Amino acid sequence: MRLTAVDWILLILYLVGVAFIGVFFSKKQTTTDEYFLGGRRFGSFTISLSILGTGLSAISFLGVPAFVIAKDWSSFFASLMGLPATLIVAWFFIPFFYNLKLTSTYDYLKLRFDTKVATLAGILFFLLRGLMAGIAIYAPSIALCAVTGWNLNLCILISGVMTVLYTALGGMSAVVWTDVMQVVVLFVGAGFVMWTLGTQLPGGPMDWIADAARQNKFNLMNFKFSWVEQTFWASCIGGFFYNLAFYGVDQVLVQRYMAADSLTSARRSLYLNAIYTLPSGIIFFVIGTMLFLFMQKNPGHFPAGATAQEIFPLYMLHGLPAGWAGVLIAAIYAAAMSTLSSVLNSLATVSVNDFYRRFWRKQETDEHYVKVGKQLTTAWGILAIFVGFLAIYIDSNVWMGAVKAGSLFMGPMLGMFLLGMFSDRPTSKSAFIGCVVGLIFSMVVGYGTELELFWLTLFGTIVTMVVGAVVCTLSPPTAAERSAARPFTYGGALSAAPTVKASSLG
Repeated sequence: MRLTAVDWILLILYLVGVAFIGVFFSKKQTTTDEYFLGGRRFGSFTISLSILGTGLSAISFLGVPAFVIAKDWSSFFASLMGLPATLIVAWFFIPFFYNLKLTSTYDYLKLRFDTKVATLAGILFFLLRGLMAGIAIYAPSIALCAVTGWNLNLCILISGVMTVLYTALGGMSAVVWTDVMQVVVLFVGAGFVMWTLGTQLPGGPMDWIADAARQNKFNLMNFKFSWVEQTFWASCIGGFFYNLAFYGVDQVLVQRYMAADSLTSARRSLYLNAIYTLPSGIIFFVIGTMLFLFMQKNPGHFPAGATAQEIFPLYMLHGLPAGWAGVLIAAIYAAAMSTLSSVLNSLATVSVNDFYRRFWRKQETDEHYVKVGKQLTTAWGILAIFVGFLAIYIDSNVWMGAVKAGSLFMGPMLGMFLLGMFSDRPTSKSAFIGCVVGLIFSMVVGYGTELELFWLTLFGTIVTMVVGAVVCTLSPPTAAERSAARPFTYGGALSAAPTVKASSLG
């Protein structure tokens, strides 16, 4: 059985709608403020949905249920830690970025330290998000391949080209408004899957919970402290720092705050996102648990040898009424495109703002920078497609593979920002050396030991900050350096900066 005509019609209509949004906004992209930040005119609700769509990628849509099918709920608290992390970002991080009218997160590092530190952070961002973009394309392609029988490389190519099209044409406005549409499609599809599974499983919710508990699917309250097992403490503490880095210093998310129409709206968008955290996080764990129970009750429903990654797509094809498979495939594309478009737009923003504009062409017109931004969006998209081809050969669990990649890079980056924000003593030298040493140690520990992956962000953050503190102790800043740094620390003048409506970069 393959997709029906109704499925194809619904899927094609969705893809045409996404492309139309890109074309619609393409005519308005005449300034860098418009192309990279949507004119800084978005309200809190719109930004909050864009943040939600960016965070809930196809890696979550497919990877979390697959993880639960293969293992359990042990990583659930790591997902839930997005709630306190977003609140802290709203209180402490956003004023640093918004009041300075930044386009790129790493402009803060340039102001607080120097160009060398900002450039290092930009390179790490390229390495991290270039990899993640490829994985974001790979995840939905698994689903399309499973239900169509097409070659996986062809599915990756289709996924990438469609997203590059509307992102390059429409800039941030297209990205944000497609995010909003895609979040709706995503949760309509996920909600229908839960409802359908509920009608197909015998008994009721309490029976399902009891059945899953008997098979140790929840495994939430393992309070054993371990550096190598995914226990409650690793999930909570490590997950908190992972989310703090993700929401606090990742350009993909920070760029959304900068597109808000005011500091109040930027903060409120994160308060709303905190409200979304529990329901949006739990829904995919529930789907994975219900699919696991459905597999047990219907052992002949799936082909022999089907992997955990393939179970959800196969269920969409064989377990849903006609037409809904197309909606669910569209939902997976919605999750993938939302994340990928955000990543491509941010990669182009950093490329233009932190490299092209800074080192090559400093005095050009806005039209020139917008043109280059579109070209670089396309170039990053092509690179992401090739990384998607290579992703076939990585860890079969794409979700945990993505978390590990993020943990290795985000810890040292978070450490650099914290060094700059909370004290005027750290210098450019201490931040740079701390980050490099933190990254090296993270790589060694991440791939050379059995340290549980949720500890990696905390590990990289601590190493970076400790090494940075040692360096600035051995080579202390001058009084002039501390005075210049103080306005960009939490205790300095920046913390008292007024809430103003953002203006154009100029």
